[in-house]
Amino acid sequence: MREVRIMADVNADTTPDFVEAEHIAIMPQYYHFNDGVIYGDGNVLPIETFFERLSSGERSYSMGCNPDRVHGIMEQAVLDGCDIIVYMASSDCSGSYNTVRVEAESIMEQYKDARIHVVDSRLECAPIGLLVRQAVALKKAGHSFDEIVAATEELKENANVFFLVDHLDYLVRGGRLSPISGAVGTVLNIKPILYFENGKIVPFTKVRGRVAGKKAILEQLKKLDPEKYVISVVHTVAETEAKEFARQIESELGLKVVSIDEVNPIIGTHAGHNALGAAYCPIAR
Repeated sequence: MREVRIMADVNADTTPDFVEAEHIAIMPQYYHFNDGVIYGDGNVLPIETFFERLSSGERSYSMGCNPDRVHGIMEQAVLDGCDIIVYMASSDCSGSYNTVRVEAESIMEQYKDARIHVVDSRLECAPIGLLVRQAVALKKAGHSFDEIVAATEELKENANVFFLVDHLDYLVRGGRLSPISGAVGTVLNIKPILYFENGKIVPFTKVRGRVAGKKAILEQLKKLDPEKYVISVVHTVAETEAKEFARQIESELGLKVVSIDEVNPIIGTHAGHNALGAAYCPIAR
């Protein structure tokens, strides 16, 4: 049996330690400011510096996957004797899913015994990371390529993230949120809680203030069975608050927080600084 190699969009929030320990191959994406310097992959801008520049008024621009880079990553895995499952951000939010899918089809045409399945998660950031964790758990439990694909395609239907952002204009400018939806947050300083619906970011409800926002997220998480779901807390340069929120989720709801993730600059371009949220995903059985 060929080894199953798990790969993920760089937008799948996963901790570096987890990526290294589980040999997860990351599909890099790129970003730049108006000075034209391209960051991502080997040229990494410290996250603190990125958000300092963003909060000072500079505008950043996200870029998708490089087809040649993607092709090379997957081709090497195939040459190493692996079948590949790739977990990508929603095709309605990012063109990188289609880039990876096209390169996967090209490789499978060239190498007839290659098997590559590209998952359109219909999500972004932390819930994709949770899907990846479940895929790794299934792999370790001895499940086959087809079983891992089937299970995680089913799990993604009940995974999501609720999050607060302070700066909706970033999401609107980056195409992640419609201008009409973005306008919801401009009236009377009312901030929406956002989530994914049919592969797109949409407002879930409106709240006045951050404390009320976190309470509303907790109310949604309260509906989850602690025996059946895991949680990831996600933030942009709000680590102290994220850790406290994680403790609150575990102590008040009994849900297990498996990671606290700071979003990468690709997502940070759209979320802005001071975002906070909680993702959830069913546990694979």
